[in-house]
Amino acid sequence: MTETRLLTLEQDGQERAARLRDLGGRVGDLGWLDGAVTRAVLHIGSSGRSPLAVETAGAVAAALRAYVPDAHLEVLDLAEPATERYGLPAITLDRDDTVVVRGPRGVAVHVPRLWFEPFFLVTVATVHPDRRWRIGGILPAQAEILARLNPGAPAGVLLAEAHRLGASDLAIACGTHPVTGDWWIASPSDLLVEGAVARAAGLDPRELPGIRAIARHELLVSWEAEQSAPDLRGVATGAVAAAILAAQERSAAAGRRTFEDVGLVTRNLRKVPQALRRRLAARRSA
Repeated sequence: MTETRLLTLEQDGQERAARLRDLGGRVGDLGWLDGAVTRAVLHIGSSGRSPLAVETAGAVAAALRAYVPDAHLEVLDLAEPATERYGLPAITLDRDDTVVVRGPRGVAVHVPRLWFEPFFLVTVATVHPDRRWRIGGILPAQAEILARLNPGAPAGVLLAEAHRLGASDLAIACGTHPVTGDWWIASPSDLLVEGAVARAAGLDPRELPGIRAIARHELLVSWEAEQSAPDLRGVATGAVAAAILAAQERSAAAGRRTFEDVGLVTRNLRKVPQALRRRLAARRSA
C-alpha cells in the first residue's frame, strides 16, 4: 500500500466551513498530526495572506486539539505578532533569543532557538503571485521567520536555511479559484506542496527560484503527479522579473560582504600595535 504524501482538496460547491472540517479530519486521519505530541506551533504566512488562510489555520487548530489533545499549542502570526488566535497563546520573535549559524557562502544567519528544540510546525500560506519567487507559497512563508530576524540578508539564503533547519512538519497551501472556489494542497513535505502548486500553475517545479535555491544544496524530491490539483495558471509572475531581483540581491549581498570584510580588516589592524606592545613588554620583563 502506497503511503499518501500529498492531499489536494477543492470546495466542490460545499460550504467553506464544512470543507475546512473535512480538511482537518483528513490530515488527522492520515496521521500527519501524530508528531505533535508535546508542543505544536501554528504559523500563518503573512505575505499575500487571505481570510481563507486564517480560517484554514483555525481548522488545523481544531484538528490538533482533537487528535493530540495533550499537546501545547501556540500560534505564530508575523502580521499580528501579539494577537492570541483560536484561544492559543502567541509566539513573538526575539533576535536576542536566537542561535547564529553559517548559511551558504558563509552568511551568518540568526535562527530562532525554538528550531533547535522539539516541536511540531504547521505552516499555512496563501498562494499568490510574487515578484521574487514567481509564486508565493510555503517556502517563502517559512523564510519570513528568518527575514524578520535577519533584515537585509540574501533572500535565497534565508529560504534555503528555513527549509534546511525549520521545514514545516505539515504544510498547507490554499487559495480561491474565481470559478471553482476554495482549494487546499497539504503534505508533510514543504517541497511536495511547492511542486504541486507549480504544476497546477503550469510550471516545472524546477523553474521556481525557491526550489532552485534549495537544489543547490540538496537532492530534490520526486514530485508526485497523479494527484488532481486546482487550475492555477496565471498565478506565477514572469521569470525575467524574478531573475532581475535575484541578481540585485546577489549584488547587494556581495557589497555587504565586502563592507564586513573591510571592517574586519580595520579592526584587526587596530589590534596590531596593541599586540606589539604586549610582546615588547613581555620581552622587557623576561
